[in-house]
Amino acid sequence: MEHHAETSSPKKLGPTWVDISFLVFLVGVLVSVTLLGRLAFEEGMKTERSKENGEAWVKWMTDASADRFKEGFQPAACAGGPAVAAAIEKEKKELMRAAKIAAKKDGFDNEPISITDIKSGSWGACFNALTQKGGPLSTLTNAFSLETLSLVEKCDPSDLSTAGGFVLEKNVNTPLGSAIPTVTSSLINSDSIVDKVNVRVTICDKGAYPTKIAEFDF
Repeated sequence: MEHHAETSSPKKLGPTWVDISFLVFLVGVLVSVTLLGRLAFEEGMKTERSKENGEAWVKWMTDASADRFKEGFQPAACAGGPAVAAAIEKEKKELMRAAKIAAKKDGFDNEPISITDIKSGSWGACFNALTQKGGPLSTLTNAFSLETLSLVEKCDPSDLSTAGGFVLEKNVNTPLGSAIPTVTSSLINSDSIVDKVNVRVTICDKGAYPTKIAEFDF
């Protein structure tokens, strides 16, 4: 009886194309997870830098809260107290006198009812002094846009350009017996800062949602 030797194909050593495909897939997943993690970290850091911007405003304004009512406070545009109030009244009278003289020269006898040129003791003048070149808060930048930090009217999730901005609001007490003890509104340029002002600082996070930093007297 004849015996035929059984033959078999040699086994291939090393990874198959299935193994290689799986390894490539794993590498892709790891790269994607790393990139997403890095992106999330960077976005989180931008929000933290935005909070630091808000905290810088809070620190400066709270530190200045008492000193700004003292003589010689700088920047002078942020000063308050009786001396500033007296200077404003003097400036107002001079402007009204000049306007009245100009009106009579033009043939009008009516005295101006309102004065819009007074800038001393106003928030607008103070804000400009703080943020203009050389001002104590002029170097702050928006963590998201990298532009100069800007004041926005409100944090608006439908407008992502407000992300990284900050909001300044004033709290005003209502008369006794009112249903609402305080009314909050934007701190605008024409608002007087001659007297103490209760201020709220809020920053806008990456989704332009508001994050309250602090409330304090300025």
